[in-house]
Amino acid sequence: MAEFLSQDEIDALLDIAEQGEDIDKTADEPIISKEKNYSIYDFKKPNRISNEQFKAFSTLHDKMLRDLITDLSAMLRKIVDIKLYSIEQMTYGEFILSIPQLTSLNTLSIKPLDGRIVIECNPGISHKIIAELLGSGSVAASDNLDRELTEIEVEIFDHFYKLIVSHLYKAWDEITTLNFKIESRDTNANAIQIISDHEIVLLVVLEFTIDEESGFLSICYPISYIETLLNKIVTKIFAEGRNKKASRKRDITTLISGAKMNIEAIMAETVLKASEVLDLKEGDVIVFNKNSTSSTSKVYINNKEKFLAISGLSNNRKAIQIKANIDHEKMETLETLRSMREERIQKAKESQEKITQLLSERDT
Repeated sequence: MAEFLSQDEIDALLDIAEQGEDIDKTADEPIISKEKNYSIYDFKKPNRISNEQFKAFSTLHDKMLRDLITDLSAMLRKIVDIKLYSIEQMTYGEFILSIPQLTSLNTLSIKPLDGRIVIECNPGISHKIIAELLGSGSVAASDNLDRELTEIEVEIFDHFYKLIVSHLYKAWDEITTLNFKIESRDTNANAIQIISDHEIVLLVVLEFTIDEESGFLSICYPISYIETLLNKIVTKIFAEGRNKKASRKRDITTLISGAKMNIEAIMAETVLKASEVLDLKEGDVIVFNKNSTSSTSKVYINNKEKFLAISGLSNNRKAIQIKANIDHEKMETLETLRSMREERIQKAKESQEKITQLLSERDT
């Protein structure tokens, strides 16, 4: 069997040709492939989360946003858009470096788990929400966003954090009961140290847009605290997906169950020439190819061939009994195989005729 050349082998042969060397002489020489058969593993940031766990974790927070958008819009009396911007795995130290030096931070306990999480809201959105809650509707141009929130602003902004916490509770309650409680508030990122800098965290980043002004809110989950729950999230989310599909199937079945469908059974059939059809007149007898009271009939639903049935009588009325479902895919496959067989037979006949002709020409 012929072997296919890889792109590296093709490039190597082209290089040899360009250098004027004889390709035949180098054909037996081994060509070293540059293709990597390994992946780089970073021991400082081990991959602790599988793809399925990432997807399930993303779905959990994406579902939370639907109700959060409604409630926050009602609180601010504004149209608010919230999107799941990203979910990343990183070290806690990288998380601290990624957020502004002066920002709004809340540390939450997550009983009964022995650990804490951090919620951070950057100044771009925190000042906007405070302005909306105060009724001004916009941040003053003279206001310095790179400053610490005042004690009054922290208390006002606390209403927003409580809303976030309530929706976190609802989202996680479908998996397990977690009691989120705000333990401390701060504005200096370096002052918050819930775990060591090298430990791995899952960072959920939400993008808020209010009046075309955007900002980010980050939820930092130390993996060591929630690792035991990740498989539960996967099981729950994927089970919900299967249940939704089953429920949707039931809904569709209910919707179409009242629809009327035309059913026809072809109990007998035959083939006539066009001239015979034109000559038909009253009193003529047409002979069919099979016994219409006992042979297999084809059943059509809305003009589509669907079942095979036996025709007969029931309570002195013509009836059919369903015997089999017509598998169109199987029939198409069989038809293809028949066509291939007929094509091969035809080619064999043509080859035989050519051989016979050549032999006869040689003898003459």
